[in-house]
Amino acid sequence: MGDGGSALRTARTRARRVLPLLVGALVLALVLLVNLIPGPEEDDRPLSPGNPGPAGAMAVTEVLSAEGIDVVRATSSEDALDALSAGPATLFLNDPRQYLSADQVAELASASDRAVLAAPGDRQLSELADGFAVVGPAPVGLAGDAPTVAAQCADPDATAAGRITVAGTAYAGSTECFAVELPAAADGPAGGDTDQDTDQDDARTGGLYVTGSSGRVSVLGAPELLSNASITEEGHAALALRALGSSPTLVWYEPTGADIVSVGEGIDPLTLLPPWVNPLLLWLLACAVLAMLWRGRRLGPLAAEPLPVVVRAAETAEGRARLYQDARSVDHAARNLRAATLARMARRLRVDRSASPLEVVDAAARHTGRPRVELEQRLLHHTPTSHRDLVHWAQEILDLEKEITSS
Repeated sequence: MGDGGSALRTARTRARRVLPLLVGALVLALVLLVNLIPGPEEDDRPLSPGNPGPAGAMAVTEVLSAEGIDVVRATSSEDALDALSAGPATLFLNDPRQYLSADQVAELASASDRAVLAAPGDRQLSELADGFAVVGPAPVGLAGDAPTVAAQCADPDATAAGRITVAGTAYAGSTECFAVELPAAADGPAGGDTDQDTDQDDARTGGLYVTGSSGRVSVLGAPELLSNASITEEGHAALALRALGSSPTLVWYEPTGADIVSVGEGIDPLTLLPPWVNPLLLWLLACAVLAMLWRGRRLGPLAAEPLPVVVRAAETAEGRARLYQDARSVDHAARNLRAATLARMARRLRVDRSASPLEVVDAAARHTGRPRVELEQRLLHHTPTSHRDLVHWAQEILDLEKEITSS
């Protein structure tokens, strides 16, 4: 090889250099392969009938199935309507992101014998004839614990449950069960004292389980009571089984983004994004600003110069000589002059390129007739110690080179 090594050694060296890249590529390929291999699909959505985790609702559906109720899990609005139209059925609609429009919710409610809506939004309730309205989030304790609330209503399902212990959203409707008192709206006069009657008028109350005037539609403002983690607390199981098990068929419907209609009232696009998108966008914006400040700074105006640039040999030699002079590198300059002089003399005397400096001196002594000891001392052993001595020695070996060249 040109570097003095063998081909095998060169191959080994290059293999060692690319070994980290090969290992990284292999690890990346294994990760991609593992991700592409289909595995068992785990249902981890909250209040999903197939989720056995604490946030799932598999326990409720298993008990209902054991009681002879056919639990049908609808995957789209069309599937839910088909299942509801097949016979007497109860609809449980769990739409936390509010994918469905008000018309879709009203259509599903009218197609069912009974509909239980899990914490719907004000927009989704606007087309229902039962007069539901969102009052606000139910208050919690100082430690974040949900208070225990009694039914205190005439609804038979809520009365059978007795009490629940879960937070949620309070609603207004015909029959309000598990009523909670919400803080008064802060829109009164600023400053001054108000009497007790004014405070009572401003106080708002709403129920966590509200039934409409027809009794066919119920709003469950605390759907977490259906989860596996809390179904055994207080009267949660009684309320869930009575509200969802009144018909031989239960249609459990969890809408997705595919159920969004392109017509009708507008849907807030922010509800379609996961909650971590906003912090991620802010972080990316901050990174972009820092990157612009880092890469956008300039140390000064750009210098334009036409290319290519032609530099004369004399200027290059003079510049290198000035560098040697500024660095006080007399020894290094002398070695360069000696090597260049010997190379030119060898070519002139027709001495082989592999010849040693002593052989060049012998050829020069034979060609000029000068004593070999004098030439050896002058060319090989003399070392200048100052700039003046370097200039004088350079002139001497230049004269000797001219003598050889002219003869």
